Amino acid sequence: MKSLLIKNLKDVTNLNEETIDKNLLPPKDFKNGDFSFPCFMVAKSQGVDPKTCAEDISKKIVLPKEFEKVVAVGPYLNFYLDRERLSKNVISEILKKGEDFAKGEDKKKNIVIDYAAYNIAKQLHVGHLRTTFIGHALQRIFKYLGYNVIAINYLGDWGTQFGFVYAGSQIWGKPETADVDNLVDIYVKATRLRKEQDAGEVKEEDKDKPNVNEMARDYFKRLEAGDKEAIEFWLWCREGALKYIYDVEKRFGLEFDSHDGEAFFNNKMHTVEQMLRDSGALVESQGALGIDLGEEKGFARIFAPDGRSLYLTRDIAAAFYRERMYNPESIIYVVAAQQNLHFKQLVGTIEKLDEKLSKKIKHVSFGFVPGMKTREGGAISLKDYLNESHKRALEVYQNEVSVKPDGIDEEEIAEKVSIGASYFYFLSVSNNKDLHFNWKEVLTFQGDSGPYLQYAVARINSIISKANSEGISIAENENIETSCFKDDDSFHLISLLSKFKETIQKASESYEPSVVSNYVLEVSKAFSKVYRTHRVIGEENKNISKANLALFTATRAVLSKGLYLIGVPVIERM
Repeated sequence: MKSLLIKNLKDVTNLNEETIDKNLLPPKDFKNGDFSFPCFMVAKSQGVDPKTCAEDISKKIVLPKEFEKVVAVGPYLNFYLDRERLSKNVISEILKKGEDFAKGEDKKKNIVIDYAAYNIAKQLHVGHLRTTFIGHALQRIFKYLGYNVIAINYLGDWGTQFGFVYAGSQIWGKPETADVDNLVDIYVKATRLRKEQDAGEVKEEDKDKPNVNEMARDYFKRLEAGDKEAIEFWLWCREGALKYIYDVEKRFGLEFDSHDGEAFFNNKMHTVEQMLRDSGALVESQGALGIDLGEEKGFARIFAPDGRSLYLTRDIAAAFYRERMYNPESIIYVVAAQQNLHFKQLVGTIEKLDEKLSKKIKHVSFGFVPGMKTREGGAISLKDYLNESHKRALEVYQNEVSVKPDGIDEEEIAEKVSIGASYFYFLSVSNNKDLHFNWKEVLTFQGDSGPYLQYAVARINSIISKANSEGISIAENENIETSCFKDDDSFHLISLLSKFKETIQKASESYEPSVVSNYVLEVSKAFSKVYRTHRVIGEENKNISKANLALFTATRAVLSKGLYLIGVPVIERM
């Protein structure tokens, strides 16, 4: 609708469509129409006063059929949609297509999204939540828009962290099993001893122990060289850690196409080095090999002085592999803002080798999450977070929901509420904003929260179920009476529903799932207002009763798909 109006405004203002789009906005008050356009810029170019300009344009413009009228108010043009026409079109289309209402056509294009990137042999902690949630939402959004998405959990399964686990196993003994807790305990002990050795503050009982840093580096060099013992130990660690990672992914409803991590690219390092040497860009600095990318990006270290590959080396290899394997339109990395320099160096290095590929790389960064620490000041583990979240969700559900359906599984509800609350909380703010964590804000059925949205869908399900039991239903292709939706509240809800596709498109273009989160919240609040005044059960006029049922059914479809796109599980009854 807006796009049609923009084209017609272009014909009578001579402004470009981008400028019109920026200025054609919904007014704060519905009484002033559905879109408002200021005429100051046009008036200046025509040498007339803005009020006269607005009146002149209101007489000349040809309104699209979706609009009822345009009114000049001072220097502004207020455009009013045809409420009955829009209501009928929007509700009918959603009822016909259901949750596919805004689904895009198959674009036959690939997009790679690299997110989560869990480190094996290190603690999975709440710091991984934002990359996980943002990446998962983007994956679903782009799929819904018609892209073929390759979701990659680029595991940190290569590097000196395994050297510290190995060193710890040699010093204190190898654990019986490679579960994450054991691996993390050894890693923490080994790195603590390393810090003490580097600082010359080793405790008396540890003075006879070998140099941990040297042991770790030696092990990793042997691992890269293919040493049998080193590889066997690495495989033992990786297999044990993957079981835990898969369990975490299952609870969060994650869907990955690949878990190929840094180790997968170990045998591709020589190719990277050769490409860089052939480009003539590889230089030596303080014994390390890399590329000088200038003052802003600095010297990008690609190989350490002892010949070891680095994180950047493996990222370069991964980018070229993904280009060959998937021929993607873009490669999206969802990684914290602290890594901004790393990705500038990655793009800068690849630009020296393949300018076309470098332009496909997009770093979606995100801010900090203060407030998520243990009492001792360490990061909360993901396992502890999930368990605590489930426990709190169960308590909140039992305390805040007074009337519960018969036969409900409260533990199952608590799990879905816990996961949904987490997704919505982390995705309700813009990526680059810091998020100050607060349990009370995360888990509540009141206000701007995941449980509030889940409850809205469950409430609509209850209305539809009761209506059907009383013989009130909507037949396929039934003509819906929409003249009852001329009031501001119901039309505001319908207007919001019509913007679902536009909202998803905006979220994809900005890589901001928060756009969808805030949209479904607004839809839910608009529904709550309409719910109070538009009855399905108890409405004497059957046509109005069916119309209200149709509107609520359409609202459920949009809310359900919107919640799915941001990872929030829909709960049928609660």
